[in-house]
Amino acid sequence: MNTALFRFINSGAKNPFLDGFLPVFSDKDYVVIPGIVALGLMLCFGGRRARMCVFALAIALLIADAGSEKLIKNFFAEERPYRQLEDVNVYRGNHWEVYTPSALDERQSNAFPSTHAANIAAIAVALGLFYRRSLWGTIPVMLLVGLSRVYTGNHFPADVLGGYVWGGACGYFLAMAVPRVTRRVWGEAPERAVPAPMPKERKAFLWLLGAWCLLNYGFLFMNVFDLAGDEAQYWDWSRRTALGYYSKPPMVAYVDGIFAGAGGNKEWSLRSGALLFTAGGLALVYALTQRIAKSDRAALIAAGAAMALPATWAGSVLMTIDPLLLFFWALAMYTFYRAVNGENAMWWWTGLALGLGMLSKYTMLFLYLPFAAYLVIHDRKRLRTSGPYIALFISILCLSGVIYWNWKNGWVSVVHTVSIGADSKRSAARAVKQFLEYFGAQAGLVSPIVFGGFAWAMWRCGRRFLQSRDAAYLFLCAMTVFVFYAAVALTRPPQANWPVTAYIAMAVAFGWLWSERPRSSAMRKTLAAGLALGCVLGIAPRCSGLLYAAGAEGPREDRLYLAGRAIDPDRDPTNRLRGARELGAALSKHLVGAAELDPFIFSDRYQLTAQSAFYTKGRPRTYCMNSGDRRFNQYDLWGGWDKLIGRDGLFVTGGDEVRANLYISGMVQAGAFESGEVLEIVKVWRGKTLIKTYTISRMHSYKGANWNPSVEKY
Repeated sequence: MNTALFRFINSGAKNPFLDGFLPVFSDKDYVVIPGIVALGLMLCFGGRRARMCVFALAIALLIADAGSEKLIKNFFAEERPYRQLEDVNVYRGNHWEVYTPSALDERQSNAFPSTHAANIAAIAVALGLFYRRSLWGTIPVMLLVGLSRVYTGNHFPADVLGGYVWGGACGYFLAMAVPRVTRRVWGEAPERAVPAPMPKERKAFLWLLGAWCLLNYGFLFMNVFDLAGDEAQYWDWSRRTALGYYSKPPMVAYVDGIFAGAGGNKEWSLRSGALLFTAGGLALVYALTQRIAKSDRAALIAAGAAMALPATWAGSVLMTIDPLLLFFWALAMYTFYRAVNGENAMWWWTGLALGLGMLSKYTMLFLYLPFAAYLVIHDRKRLRTSGPYIALFISILCLSGVIYWNWKNGWVSVVHTVSIGADSKRSAARAVKQFLEYFGAQAGLVSPIVFGGFAWAMWRCGRRFLQSRDAAYLFLCAMTVFVFYAAVALTRPPQANWPVTAYIAMAVAFGWLWSERPRSSAMRKTLAAGLALGCVLGIAPRCSGLLYAAGAEGPREDRLYLAGRAIDPDRDPTNRLRGARELGAALSKHLVGAAELDPFIFSDRYQLTAQSAFYTKGRPRTYCMNSGDRRFNQYDLWGGWDKLIGRDGLFVTGGDEVRANLYISGMVQAGAFESGEVLEIVKVWRGKTLIKTYTISRMHSYKGANWNPSVEKY
């Protein structure tokens, strides 16, 4: 019966929908990050019962997992289905295979009981005994996990049933024992006064933030977009932990390493960091506004305005340095405000927030200026206390590793940061054009109506600058960075995200000043329209695939034809998030999986170098050549070319065969390789539109070229 039921589930019930749906419940990576976040929230915001629940869950999981893997499985030593039966459908490595007992299988784990089933049963039972209503969610998930282990060919139904019994027993024992031990050691919980009811605006914010997080997590799980070049680069940095990196501080690499370790090397797990840090930043906007305005209504408006920004929607699903910077910027603003209002312990937290922000992006340096200006103008007596200097010392201490790394590497980060965007072609007309582009980009970054509201809030804060400490504080935190980058835009081409940190203070100021008095119906409708427009602008790029699905055929395959108009796909920024998977799949076909036999992979651009590393099977180390016509990058610091002499290489570049042949002839003439030829042209399509072309070339016998990077291009 056990075998017959297995055959029915594994083969008889097999269909395309279940092939895509059930493997998700067999992948523990999908639950580790959300689970840790949920337990963290319970510890931070729950009471004694919640803390007991977390403790019981942790111990129950540890016993269920270790007991299953180390004791029970070794005792029974039951083999898995694909070692006993012919033609078992097995899901492994993100694809389905038909296994037989003769097929090579490197896994040594036994079958009985299912550890997946034991772990989820321990969670369901322990959590259910503390919170009965949770069973409505945990029981269906538990059943789906068990079903998925049979459907994916990893366990017999009896293995799953045994896991349920073992894990359920662990969960039940710990859920019953932990409260009793707690009462015996710490006594009964003291009587507490009935807490005041939570303001309805705060409830609304928590529900809104929760729904926003779930919506974004759903989008991340859909895995619509590939990693951008910079995202892939930061992931590659995380594989080589260091005190610093060429173009950025190391925090983004550390965060990527943590989330990749928790959720695996997947796009959604890496981008979970962006979502969680952005959500934390929104919560800090709410908290700071509530303290300044003494109004949860004002806090809800401020957080809602910040949440509606297109920049927030983008930052929540792209793991760049900006989500980290925004979170620590908001945290520093919040702790500094509490510090100058009498909470001296907050100076320590302010220093830590500033230091971690500097480890995220050097733009954090601009927050020191408004803090210092505020103290000089409105709170000079505070400069005679130790608090500000403690904060300064802690922040510098956090940065000491980066300073040491730069000292050892010729201060490359400093030189690079100073030279970013340098433009030798200067003129009055060009300066005016760049200045206008800067403001136009900001209107798009925050949406036009909300941008107007923020400008109004800054004007009101400016008028109250000398009379109101809070108005001066917000004005300085916003306008210092905004005005600085407006001036920079006169000398070099602007980037839209330059002053993004200014909008934290602007959102707080807007929520505070808007709520000072009742607003007319027309103004409320205008605000609602502005927030809705911001959300639409933020969500629209995620739906860009609908345009390509509706596109018609035309005379050029590299154009999107809509309503009779030809549109260049290069104008669509979401196309930067496409093509890396196709490139990785193409590269994987030319590898056999043995490092000593496979050619090494290299490119002329760091973006392609990093994307090739992430999406090629086995995630090999990749290299970025420097023929002297590009900027310095982190791959130049890593080097490693001297160990590749004599090996063949797979050269990846964008463009067609003509461009690739120019590179091939150049490398051969320079004596870098003996010869080379184009292997494959990789075309990336969206609907009927060709959006990208990559070329993969095989270069024979690397000779050890002297690819020294240009010291003039940082």
